[in-house]
Amino acid sequence: MVAPVAEKLTPEVVFRDYAPRIYNLARRMLGNDADAEDVTQDVLLQVVRKLDTFRGDAQISTWLHRVTVNAALAHREKRATRQRRETADPADELLETAAPETAVRRWSVAPDEPVLAAEQQEVIERAINELPVPFRDVYLLADVEGLPNADIGEMLGLSVAAVKSRLHRARMRMRDLLAPHFEELKP
Repeated sequence: MVAPVAEKLTPEVVFRDYAPRIYNLARRMLGNDADAEDVTQDVLLQVVRKLDTFRGDAQISTWLHRVTVNAALAHREKRATRQRRETADPADELLETAAPETAVRRWSVAPDEPVLAAEQQEVIERAINELPVPFRDVYLLADVEGLPNADIGEMLGLSVAAVKSRLHRARMRMRDLLAPHFEELKP
């Protein structure tokens, strides 16, 4: 997606073109639809308030990634603090961490393909959610969002070497988590 020119950026354009990407990144980082919706709303409000300060030195998508990552990390910290203060009911915790079903409807494919794709997506999402949080953040930003290591390091306050190390460890864990599911597919 090509970023619009700074003069043409309006709240409507940002919402229409970038809200789904903001939500998806927040959802993957937080592992929870409700939290992702809260973060998306916070990010969009923040962006609308500060849109006139966007100078265009970087792409709008880079700026939005940074704002979204910061908001998701802050939300995660608030949630952890709140959970430490409250006595949590195990059933509530189970509901918070449960992965929602993600199904993609495609009409021009064989009948079993959507089911297999949804199943594969669910296995991958579950594996991502099993990564330790520091690895998950780096993995999502690098391999899912496609950001360069330097940008990830800057967003998360890490050196490039630390980003590379965490990314390598995340990829190794993903390989181990996914291998049982995909090895049986090999001929």
